[in-house]
Amino acid sequence: MVPTFLLSALYLSSFKETLLEQEQEHLSQFADKKVKEVEDYISERIADAFTLSQSGEVIELFSQLLTHYQIDREGRDYLGVLEDYQEVYQQYTDYGYLDLLFITPSEEVIFSLTDKHKFDKEQLPGEAFSHGLHGVIQKAKYFLESSSSSFEYSPLLKQATAYIGAPILLDGKLLGVIVLQVDSQIIQRVTLDVSGNLSSREVVVAAKRGSYFSYQAQLKYDSEVEIGGLLPVFKLPEPLSNAIAGLRGVVFAEDYRGEQVIAATRYIPSVQWGLVLKEDLDDVMLAYHELLRLSIFMFLVVIFCVLLLSGFLGRWLAKPFESMIEITQAIASGTTKSTIQPQGTKESYALALSFNQMTHSLALARETLEQQVEERTRDLTYEISLRESKEQALTESYKELNESMERMQSMQSQLVETEKMASLGGLVAGFAHELNTPIGVAITASSLFLRELIILEECYKNSTLTEVVFDQYLSEIKDTCFLLDKNLKRTASLVSNFKLVAVEQTNLHKEKFDLRDLVDSLLKSLTPETKKYPVEIINEIPDGIIINSYAGDFYQLLTNLVLNAMIHAFDGMKEGMLTICASQCQYNLVLTVADNGKGVSQDHLSCLFEPFFTTRRGSGGSGLGLSIVYNIVTHKLRGDIQVSSIPGQGTEFIITFPIDIEELSESVLTP
Repeated sequence: MVPTFLLSALYLSSFKETLLEQEQEHLSQFADKKVKEVEDYISERIADAFTLSQSGEVIELFSQLLTHYQIDREGRDYLGVLEDYQEVYQQYTDYGYLDLLFITPSEEVIFSLTDKHKFDKEQLPGEAFSHGLHGVIQKAKYFLESSSSSFEYSPLLKQATAYIGAPILLDGKLLGVIVLQVDSQIIQRVTLDVSGNLSSREVVVAAKRGSYFSYQAQLKYDSEVEIGGLLPVFKLPEPLSNAIAGLRGVVFAEDYRGEQVIAATRYIPSVQWGLVLKEDLDDVMLAYHELLRLSIFMFLVVIFCVLLLSGFLGRWLAKPFESMIEITQAIASGTTKSTIQPQGTKESYALALSFNQMTHSLALARETLEQQVEERTRDLTYEISLRESKEQALTESYKELNESMERMQSMQSQLVETEKMASLGGLVAGFAHELNTPIGVAITASSLFLRELIILEECYKNSTLTEVVFDQYLSEIKDTCFLLDKNLKRTASLVSNFKLVAVEQTNLHKEKFDLRDLVDSLLKSLTPETKKYPVEIINEIPDGIIINSYAGDFYQLLTNLVLNAMIHAFDGMKEGMLTICASQCQYNLVLTVADNGKGVSQDHLSCLFEPFFTTRRGSGGSGLGLSIVYNIVTHKLRGDIQVSSIPGQGTEFIITFPIDIEELSESVLTP
């Protein structure tokens, strides 16, 4: 049954797909035929207008009418010529044209078969002057080409009309424009000619203007729709919208009634229409639904017959097995010594003998199994007790490990704080030592200055002050003031740099700063420490590198790198050089700190950033300086640090980080 059902379903699915493909192909061919009919019709009308515009009679008549019209548009000569030629060209109304117009380059109608387009230039463009008519006039005037307009609803004629225009040329000069007005009979012919075996087939044509659209032919299922009447564009059905947009294809969608249809969409450039040839999907799928209902009915009949036959055979075959079921239930309850009396067909007789043999084997296996279960139970009890003891030991070990980890983390935090305090203490001690010299000189100078003033005052009071003595003391006072001013300014500069370092290192907010100025300030504040070593520090950072980041972290980062180089790279050397440089690469900055010191061995190079790693363990080194540098770069500045070294040639630290931390945060948070 299952294979039959699957084959039937496969056949129905294939039939449905083939039916839809054939109908789509048929609709596409029929829609192309409709489009060709309209295009051929418009092409023929354009050819008529072009032929008429090239006629010598038309050129002569236009020149004559234009002359009389310019002299007196109400004169007898103009009206007489107009009346005569209206009778001559009246035959064009028999060819299916509604009107024949002669229009001047200034867009004045000087000839009309019906006089329905006779109006003054001041009315252009107004309600009487069609948008389509204005379009063909413009193309004829400016491009000297024949063209057609889309069909628009004419309130005067109460039907949709279009205009075919062609330029009238004399010796290459534009005399005017000749326009033929055609009715919408072609639309009705295209719409009504829907030959086929489906009653729901319909052709719908529409045109769009701005935020409105209009149907260009009567709808089959909605007689209240006014041909050419403007409707808001949001009421435009999906197939018509695709057709007007120039999308060529076959779609499944809802039409203007809200019914599901299969529709072929085409665009007609000559009239700027969207054409939809559609059929109700239910109508198309009618044959498939009938076949589906027949298949379901046949399948149900087959199932009923199979079930009836299966029930009869099942009762006949199941009778010998009823006794087997009773014995099986007895075995399940614990009785394994029961036997079955062989009966029924040959197969059931052999099955009964095999079942009795199985029952005997089962009884023996049961006894063996009970013995094995008892032995396994004893083994499992021992394993469980052993596992519980191991789990208890693991729990205690885990607890001890956690306690050790907490102690280690606490010790690491204390060592980091100690390292920071030691660095701060060294900085303060060096600053105090550096500050002591200018202050001592200033105090000595102030004492000397006071003594000279006292001597000068006594000489003045004793009337022993001569010009020579006065000049001598005045010169000494000037020298003393100069010395005092120089040392006080030096003291102020040291205090200012120290305050700047202190403020920046405690600043937790991002700010914009010039990297070169920051490094200069840092190097000045570190002078008390760096002058102890025979090292020349060179700042090669270009001017104008502005960074939006944490200035305090940069102070701590560079302080650790510079002091680390002083202590480790130049130990025992007579001279050396430390270079700090930077370069900008798109949104990142590459900062390089390089020295020509002793370098680092390859064994130690991979451990430089590990906490507590130091080569001066017995000489006061804590091993946290470069670890702090690594944490600042990777966590705070969101950058990367690399180190390379050649023993005997020096060490180079390369730090890459974003110039603007805020922009990096926004880019990371933006999905």
